[in-house]
Amino acid sequence: MQRGRQLVKCPSPQEYSIIRDNDAEQRWRTQMGNGKTLIREIMARLQSALATLPVENAGLFSITLAAPRLRLTHLPSLEGHWFYWSKPSQGETLLGTGEALRLSATGDHRLPSLSSRFESLRQDWLQLDPDNSGFRASAFCGFAFDPADRMAQNWHGLPNAAIFFPELLLHQSGNKCAITFSFRHNHPQKTLLRGRHLLQTLLDALRQPPAKSARTILSRTAATPSDADWISQINQATSQIRRGDLDKVVPFRRISVRAGQPFNPSRLIASLDDLYPSSLLFAIRLDSSTFVSATPERLISLRDGAISCDAIGGTIGRAGNPLQDLELGRKLLNDPKSRHEHALVVQGILDSLRPHCRDLHAPERPTLKQLRNLQHLWTGIRGTLRERGALLELADSLHPTAAVSGFPSARAGHWLSEHQLTPRGWYTGAAGWIDRQDDGELAVLLRCALLNGDQAELFAGAGVTSESCPIAELQETELKFGTMLEALEHA
Repeated sequence: MQRGRQLVKCPSPQEYSIIRDNDAEQRWRTQMGNGKTLIREIMARLQSALATLPVENAGLFSITLAAPRLRLTHLPSLEGHWFYWSKPSQGETLLGTGEALRLSATGDHRLPSLSSRFESLRQDWLQLDPDNSGFRASAFCGFAFDPADRMAQNWHGLPNAAIFFPELLLHQSGNKCAITFSFRHNHPQKTLLRGRHLLQTLLDALRQPPAKSARTILSRTAATPSDADWISQINQATSQIRRGDLDKVVPFRRISVRAGQPFNPSRLIASLDDLYPSSLLFAIRLDSSTFVSATPERLISLRDGAISCDAIGGTIGRAGNPLQDLELGRKLLNDPKSRHEHALVVQGILDSLRPHCRDLHAPERPTLKQLRNLQHLWTGIRGTLRERGALLELADSLHPTAAVSGFPSARAGHWLSEHQLTPRGWYTGAAGWIDRQDDGELAVLLRCALLNGDQAELFAGAGVTSESCPIAELQETELKFGTMLEALEHA
């Protein structure tokens, strides 16, 4: 199997926390003491908070309780629906279980529709924070690349676009930790019973040490399009770009791999956490679908009217030799094709955001964003909104960026619909979290895996411009596959 990871000599995941976490249960006992005592303490505080809710409250309400003795050291093995978001390098994690409510939408107006419904709901979304934890009640959200995608076949179980309100949400930021319980109706006894069940289930899962990771051999079972068809597609794209029909398009490839045992999402997240700590990790389990992404690219972050976006375009590998690695970075920074591809991404984001912002800034030159097995041209874009904006409305303006579709967006989308008939599902869509103040963060879903037992589907794309070489673009997708392939070997 061809992989990009051989370009870098780095420690294997077993030299990281996968082995380190064999003593997780002992750390649990040291940090939290008796689990039954912790449950009694939290349930008593939840009962006290419930007693202060208005009797007539019939909308969504959330109660956030500080949990300083609780510590999330790994994604536990959970049954049912769960949601996960993490920024390992910053020590920020959200883990949600159960669903208090789900808002779903599809079609061209899916994000404005979700945004409008969320706005109506959050007006009556009551949060109690008796411990002054400072954490806001939050929901998870995500959407597919194509608004018309019916999410069939392997994508079945994941909606086209949705906001998920977990019944139990664990917040962790640095050394601070809290739990938010969210429910739709104030039935104290039912709420306490459900809250206790969710908490007990989470603590039982966390008490289990991470399963040991024996390296597994992956076999590649399918690829769409084939290498020959991919080369033909890239040649067609470059011809149309040279004719002036469009400036850039981003086709993608999908491969299927099989392991000798069912993939374990917890071990996969542990591997990605160690291998790619600067990435944004997102995972979701709904019905029989488990989707995991370790992406370097943030679509948008919104906090108190300030927005941040990542523009990424242009890719090259890494080298184990520092001098060779430095030379690869210089080559990327000075490559006309990559700089042009990157500039189109920046231009597209700026054009989308200008109507919403009173100031907007992007550096003139990109810098390198270096990951384990590859490096990208990166430009950080910052701005301030003219007036308070909604996260999903802004996402609707931005998505799809030129990094995942092409430029101009409409022409690139038309080319993709004509030449690539395989649905992308959530690959190159976006996902993240949104809080009750309508702040939040969404990441572009790259470096993805869709898990189903001992099988996984992986996705990778490449930005095609007039100067693209089909073989080079094929090799770029193999480099990108390497991110998830290496992690899956330890899952």
